[in-house]
Amino acid sequence: MKIIPKRLLIKIIILIIVPSSFVLSQSGNESLLKEVKVLQWKALSSGANIFSASDFEKGTDQLKDAEEMIKDKSGSADVTTKLTSAKELFRKAFESSQIINQNFSALMKTRQLVIDANSTDQFPEQWKDAEKNFANAFEEFNDSNPDGVKKYSDAADKLYKEAEVASLKNKYTIKLNDAIEKAEDDGIEKYAPAGFKKAKQFVVDIESTLSSNRYDTVKARNLSHQGLYEINHGVYLKNLFVKMDDEDKTKEDLILSWEEPLAKVAAQVKVSPVFDNGSENVTTRIIENIKSDKSKIEKLEKDVNTFSLKVDELNKSLELSNTNLDEAKKQNEQLTIEISQLKKNNEENLAKITVIESENIKFKSQADQQAQNEQMIKSVSDMFLPSEAEVVRNGDLIIIRLINMNFPTNKATLDPQYFNLLNKVQKAIQTFPNGTVVIEGHTDGQGDYQKNLELSQNRASSIYQYLLSTMGGEASRISVIGMGSSKPIANNASEEGKAKNRRIEVIINPNLTVTN
Repeated sequence: MKIIPKRLLIKIIILIIVPSSFVLSQSGNESLLKEVKVLQWKALSSGANIFSASDFEKGTDQLKDAEEMIKDKSGSADVTTKLTSAKELFRKAFESSQIINQNFSALMKTRQLVIDANSTDQFPEQWKDAEKNFANAFEEFNDSNPDGVKKYSDAADKLYKEAEVASLKNKYTIKLNDAIEKAEDDGIEKYAPAGFKKAKQFVVDIESTLSSNRYDTVKARNLSHQGLYEINHGVYLKNLFVKMDDEDKTKEDLILSWEEPLAKVAAQVKVSPVFDNGSENVTTRIIENIKSDKSKIEKLEKDVNTFSLKVDELNKSLELSNTNLDEAKKQNEQLTIEISQLKKNNEENLAKITVIESENIKFKSQADQQAQNEQMIKSVSDMFLPSEAEVVRNGDLIIIRLINMNFPTNKATLDPQYFNLLNKVQKAIQTFPNGTVVIEGHTDGQGDYQKNLELSQNRASSIYQYLLSTMGGEASRISVIGMGSSKPIANNASEEGKAKNRRIEVIINPNLTVTN
């Protein structure tokens, strides 16, 4: 009889007890929940909680209700309704904010730094105050009051930066502060007061450094390491002194333990280790002996050179006094020259062979690298179906032309049905870790040129926002540009041509490795 594994048996029991429709609905709601949370993050990053506060707050409430229902294992249909409603509200809030936040682009960049640094959770009061000033700036914008916009924007910008700097300070001082607090509890200051004081000063120096230049994180990290060293050194000293107390050691024992290794060094350089007047005299004599030995070595080297010169002179005298040997020497020298020439020729030939072998290795390496690069590029083409994208080469550039990706008329709303296609785009971008990317938006020639330019920019930005939500900081390699109707690839006189011209192009400069 075959025994069913315990884990498999449990799964079978669950499938029998739990209705399959419930399992499927729970799985669907989990996927929808993730999608809603991504939309919420995108909406928050675009300032939707300020620019479209009502929809954002309603969406947040619906999301909280859905999460509580999931936690309580309530009806899945109600959960789906809540999540669908939240998704639509976040989408509307995001789209509304996209249009407005271009007027606050500089402030939005500073605000995004706070979000990326998680300062919203670490310093909620500063974040709340900054958001309040931002909301006031938006109200002044709606009232067409530029002075008010500047006043509240400057205040919000200052608070955002303070929150970011505070987060950085916390990042680079938290370990040191914890170590100082523990050291203080352990009484380290009693045993190493100078080092303990230095460690506390390093905390002040870190905060001062980041206040002056919040990008000088290298110096802040180094100061943190120095502070931790002082604490660790203090711990060592405390343990040493405590051990001395436990073992009834005296100060004399401590000094003797320090003199012992110095005495061993002194013995090696023939210095009598006498410490009746401290260690300074012994140290000085050790250094003097080392210098003396060095001088003796230098003198011996000079004597050897002098002796070598004298030997050369004696050899010359011997050659002059012995004519028979002189002729033999000439013949020997001639043979030596010939042998030397043969050796030289042989060495040159070996050198040429080495160069040729090196070139062969280089060419093979280049060929292998080129083949690898071509395979990477081919893998991008293989990612997409003909109905999804055209992948073309333009010199070193790889152009992914997303065909059949349609947007609502005069809108930049991204339909979720294209998320799988954009995931392939993300994978294509990640194929080239050193590459840079430009997302180009294009329209047909119909309508106002400037509006087409703005529409194409917004559509390209929608693609970028989705990639930003899935790639995080890696999306910093991506830039966006709207081309409007300036670069058609077909004749705008026909509907087919217009459809081709309304497109998104993802242009990858792979920056591939080239072996020299």
